[in-house]
Amino acid sequence: MLSPSGPLGPPARRFDTLLRFAAVGAITTLLDISLFTALVAAGAPPAPANLVSYSCGIVVSYALNRSWTFGVGHNPVQALKFGASTLTGLLISTVLVAALATLLPPAVAKVLSVPVVFAWNYLTARLWVFRV
Repeated sequence: MLSPSGPLGPPARRFDTLLRFAAVGAITTLLDISLFTALVAAGAPPAPANLVSYSCGIVVSYALNRSWTFGVGHNPVQALKFGASTLTGLLISTVLVAALATLLPPAVAKVLSVPVVFAWNYLTARLWVFRV
C-alpha cells in the first residue's frame, strides 16, 4: 500500500520541486527563445535555429536541475537519461515549431511549443531521470 504522501514524497516537497523546475525552465527558456530569435533574425531557418537554441538550454538545464532542483550529485546514468529525455523534448519542440511556423510567425510558434515541452521535460525528469 502506498503511503498518504504518495510514491514521490510529500506534496509540499513535490510542489517545491515543481517550482524549482519551473524556475530553471524559465531561465533556460529565456536563453532558448533569445538565441532562437537572434538566429532567425540573422537568417537561419526556424528548425535549425531551434535545434541550436534548445541544445544550449539542455546544458544549462542539466546542471541546474541536477544540483538545485533535485539536489543530486553527478551520475553518468542520470546524465544519459537526461540527455535522452531532453533530446526527445527537442524533437517534440522542433516538430511543433516547424509545423506551427508554416502558419504563424516563428517566435509565436516557439512560444506555443513551450508548455508541451515543459510538461514532457518535468514528467520525465521527476519520474525517470532524477527519481530519488
